[in-house]
Amino acid sequence: MIFKAVKRTTLCSAGVLCLGLLPHVVHGSAWTRPQGSFLILAPVSYTVADEAFDDSGNRVDRLRFEMVEFSPLIEYGMTDSITVGMQPKYRQVSVETANGTVTNSGLAESDFLVRKRLWSRDQASFSVQGLVKVPINPDEDHEAALGRDQMDAEVKLAYGNRRPAGAGRIFYSGEAGFRKRFEGLDDELSLNAFFGWSPGGAWSFIARSANTFGLGSDDNNDDVLTAGPSYTRHDAQLMTSYRMGNSASLVAGVSHTYAGENVGAGNTGFLALTMPF
Repeated sequence: MIFKAVKRTTLCSAGVLCLGLLPHVVHGSAWTRPQGSFLILAPVSYTVADEAFDDSGNRVDRLRFEMVEFSPLIEYGMTDSITVGMQPKYRQVSVETANGTVTNSGLAESDFLVRKRLWSRDQASFSVQGLVKVPINPDEDHEAALGRDQMDAEVKLAYGNRRPAGAGRIFYSGEAGFRKRFEGLDDELSLNAFFGWSPGGAWSFIARSANTFGLGSDDNNDDVLTAGPSYTRHDAQLMTSYRMGNSASLVAGVSHTYAGENVGAGNTGFLALTMPF
């Protein structure tokens, strides 16, 4: 988190936890922002898929899909235990069709979130987050749709912790969510986790698993951004973060959809700049 196949992140403050203890790339799991502070996360991603997983989970060929997405995340600490944020998503989509390549671009949608820390001890945190996805101009009926023209509402529970490891530290988080999708689309469950390691110094390395499970059996061909009305998707993601002083971090990563149903077998590369202040 961060993109069609990649999802989003934010930074935290749990008890004595301070800005320097975690790389900015893992923002948004279980932690909240310090009161009065902002975070800006500015990611750009490129996704391509020329294969898909059918309704039986078999890999099949599909017409080529490409997308560039810019989805800046802005978070603000209302209190030490409550963080609010928004994330608009600008997309440029290109889809091969029987009549040639079709392209489309625009501001598709925006997420609005509130995260509440329920418990913390030392450098561990447990939180609940509510999120609403609001369509702006998704062009769902376009051959190169930018998104779906319906609202989503999601609630998510997340736990995260950090521990010393030699001269560096490890950090990890797990989260479970339920997403209500309106306008007849099937609801979803999500199970995500990451594990990170900072060996000391400015570099950090993160492995993440992102998993979405559609709670239905709709296998029609009405796909948008390569996903059907009900789909399952399993992504493996690798990221590295370089902290530039105390003011910003540069993040790079890749994501691969290695399994699923009614969804594209997408590959994504992304760059992001994070700036807390």
